[in-house]
Amino acid sequence: MIRALLFAVKVGLIAAAAVWVAQRPGTVEVDWLGYQVTAHVGLALFALLVGALFLLFLHRIALAIAGIPGSWKKRRERKSHEKGYQALTQGLTAVAAGDSKHASERARKTRELWPKDKGLSLLLEAQAARLRGEEDIARAAFDRLLKNKDTAFLGLRGLLVDALEGGDTVRALDLARKAQQMHPRQPWVIRMVYDLEIQRKKWLEAEKTLKRAVKYGAIEERQAQRDHVAMLAAQAEALAEKGEKKQAAGLLRRAHRMEPDFVPAAERLAALYIERGNKRAAKAAIEETWKRNPHKDLVKLWGKIAPPSKPKDISTRLGWFERLVALKPDNAESQIAAARAAMDDALWGQAREYLNMAAQIQPSARLYRMYAELEEMLYNTNEAKEWLEKAADAPPDKVWTCRETGQIYERWMPVAKPHGSFNTIVWDYPKARQVLAAQALLPQNEILIAAK
Repeated sequence: MIRALLFAVKVGLIAAAAVWVAQRPGTVEVDWLGYQVTAHVGLALFALLVGALFLLFLHRIALAIAGIPGSWKKRRERKSHEKGYQALTQGLTAVAAGDSKHASERARKTRELWPKDKGLSLLLEAQAARLRGEEDIARAAFDRLLKNKDTAFLGLRGLLVDALEGGDTVRALDLARKAQQMHPRQPWVIRMVYDLEIQRKKWLEAEKTLKRAVKYGAIEERQAQRDHVAMLAAQAEALAEKGEKKQAAGLLRRAHRMEPDFVPAAERLAALYIERGNKRAAKAAIEETWKRNPHKDLVKLWGKIAPPSKPKDISTRLGWFERLVALKPDNAESQIAAARAAMDDALWGQAREYLNMAAQIQPSARLYRMYAELEEMLYNTNEAKEWLEKAADAPPDKVWTCRETGQIYERWMPVAKPHGSFNTIVWDYPKARQVLAAQALLPQNEILIAAK
């Protein structure tokens, strides 16, 4: 609407100008080379206008003719770019498919079509070289990418992958930190730095990185707290090995306050307290954890801090272990700990009672083996054999196992060897899902019927 109005205004102005000129009297005379021309002013102006338009037309034709070579050049460049993008796309697809021959061909073609490119074509060249196993050529291409600020991160990431695959964690950590400087909020970069700091046992740096990881969503907050506790335990273990046991105890106290149900921290802390003769502190640490998470690794330490028994009072030791039952009566570990103490002191009746209580809570292969041991102590060989057969058919007991690989360990460690994953060792059933399914089918009263 506005354009139509402007066009009408322009036409109106031109018409008005033409009428105004036509109404003005006068002539124009031209005397040139013996020719004399006389014309009305309006006609003369019209002739000038036509002449100007004709000259403009000739100028446009001249420009078009002069621009033909440039147009052809731009057209060739455009086609070259289009073919280059096509070669690049095909090359990246070949890299994804692992086709080194096709990837190398497409990389060469892309470089021919884009000789001045310092970005994606170099990336394709580096990836193709890696597929061929020519790591030196790949690293050189990645280094060239670093020189271009627009592609520097691509080069850095390529070198980082190369360092990781080569097992060079020192170089990989340095590169990851540079990547973090370029992209300080990128979750995967922060996680990479964190994992490498863990592998290098840079615990203090890893603690700082862990906070950033939580802030920018690289690690879930609950997992971060568990990792922090494991980190403190790992630092304490390193200090204890160097004889700095006071500092180790301080770190374990922090870990125990953060996660009172984390058995490895409680066990190591109690062991250090016992070594230093502080049985009261050891008792408090074990009780705090037992109330939340009873565990068999704590039972041996509990026995070490038991008060001395009088020569004729064999019930004193059992009473000490009955404190664990009082702390967590609805847990099989409490009942098993008391049963073991009773068996050690030849209190057969009490031992059987506690085993039966444990059976009501949670039957297990370990419990069956304890029944067999009790029957052997009472010289009931046939009954012991039956219990051992039940133990062989029962689902396996919980163990320290890596949740990533399924490998079983004798004790918890912060870093699972040999693969080096951090804080992945957990107290669980081996092949947990299958075992839980089997336990769901196990009649809960089977062991009680056998005990009677």
